[in-house]
Amino acid sequence: MALCSDGALERHTCATLVRAGVELVGIVVCARRGIFARAQFLARWARRHGLRHTAGQVLGRIYDRARNGRRAKVELEQLVNEAADRETLTRARIPVLETDSYSRPETTAAIQRLDPDIFVVHTKYIVGRSVRALAPVATIGGHPGITPFYRGSYSPFWALLRGEPHMVGCTVFLLDDGIDTGPILFQERLSLGPDATSHLALAWRGMIRQAELQAQAIRRLDAGECIPLRAIRSVPDDSYFGPPTLRDLLRYRRQREVG
Repeated sequence: MALCSDGALERHTCATLVRAGVELVGIVVCARRGIFARAQFLARWARRHGLRHTAGQVLGRIYDRARNGRRAKVELEQLVNEAADRETLTRARIPVLETDSYSRPETTAAIQRLDPDIFVVHTKYIVGRSVRALAPVATIGGHPGITPFYRGSYSPFWALLRGEPHMVGCTVFLLDDGIDTGPILFQERLSLGPDATSHLALAWRGMIRQAELQAQAIRRLDAGECIPLRAIRSVPDDSYFGPPTLRDLLRYRRQREVG
């Protein structure tokens, strides 16, 4: 079963699993739509991270979309064939459940009826311990960054801003109670090359590769293989990152121009 957000990359993950021969018993799509839901999220975020920092992140998002939105759309279309992904999922006739929380009682009841062995997770929402317990074999997550050093969001952006292009990549791991802290199944670096694309495209490339690795993990588990895990012994204090502020994005732009 796949636990996803609602987006092109998330649908691509599900389609990748289907094309790899993984039996998806269901897809649970979590989404919180509307202005009120966004306002609630921003209020909680501001209480946790401070109003000034949150305002900087909002301005950064507006700036990034205005400056790079058109380029990002083209890059995403080059990476993902959304029409083909939708067709793959339609043909597979997989039950799809929509919710605003994986832990909502009616959602967990629906999951139990489908009786999954494994969860594949590609979502921005929390998958709590009680939900993970519904998949007795494994809950396999992925992150477009090298954990535990780059956790949270925008990992390629932060790695490049900090002068560590060798830390751009993806990680597939078992979910635990932390954020991107679970034991590692697979981890790969991305080759940037002389024609390195935007930080968003690097993140998307990581997501595409992690979906392939998630499918590989399930096929190996289905074949009875034991996949070695690499436990994370310690998590660096400065390894969790949120969305960049406007100031961060301007620093990144200057660094790219100089480079």
